[in-house]
Amino acid sequence: MHKVRSFEEVLATHERMIYYLINKWSIRDPEKEFYQEATIALWQAYESYDPARGKFSTYAYFHIEKALLSVIRKQTRQQEKQEMYILMEKSDPGRVVTFLQEGIDPYLLARLENVLTDKQMTWFQLYVLEDLSVKAIAQKEKVTTAAVKNWARAAKPKIRRVLCADG
Repeated sequence: MHKVRSFEEVLATHERMIYYLINKWSIRDPEKEFYQEATIALWQAYESYDPARGKFSTYAYFHIEKALLSVIRKQTRQQEKQEMYILMEKSDPGRVVTFLQEGIDPYLLARLENVLTDKQMTWFQLYVLEDLSVKAIAQKEKVTTAAVKNWARAAKPKIRRVLCADG
């Protein structure tokens, strides 16, 4: 392309087109990631434009739209992979606790394992991490609800001490 205008001028002229396409595809773009991709696509169109092949605005529109759709497809694939991974992790009963512990500080968890008894740790994992009810824990562990409540009563002060020590 015979560059009569600078890219800044081209961007100023075609910025509305970028926002139009972002709105057309109902894209929420708080980090301006899509805007950046569209600007890069506009730059590539600016660099590779041949006036003999048609109007620049049509060429730029095509490039920008293609770039935005590529980002949407990429994010969709990435999200599908993450959902599949989470589904696989949740479906393996041995991995449920590990999956739920991902958001917890591993050092804190290790300190709790050192302080709590096996039954208290069972209560912590099932009640706190897996969000099971006392009744469900009792059924799962084949004990009374009173026993589970005793585990909790004994575990809570120990957990408080560990958390206060981190303070």
